[in-house]
Amino acid sequence: MKIDTNQTLKALNGEVLKDNDGQGNAVDATLKMAVVNALLAPVQKETGLDKVKKYELATRIYKNDEVELSSEDIVLIKKCVGDNFAPIVVGQIFNILEGKVE
Repeated sequence: MKIDTNQTLKALNGEVLKDNDGQGNAVDATLKMAVVNALLAPVQKETGLDKVKKYELATRIYKNDEVELSSEDIVLIKKCVGDNFAPIVVGQIFNILEGKVE
């Protein structure tokens, strides 16, 4: 499945959610930003191979505005996003990954 990683995430009122760019600046929250952060979040008792797999997927997503994801990639992303974000973000990302239009 091909995904546009620059899609913005929105609040329930339709306004674009904001995130911190690491320099103290507010920037639009995007699918790319959320997924990369979720994939790179530390997890206890994770093997080195699992870490490398997540790193490689995060790098591929970070470097591309549009990315082809396998069903295995989508399962991994959903797991990481679900473990690291609030329902407002998780729901939107799951909908995007499942091809549901909002």
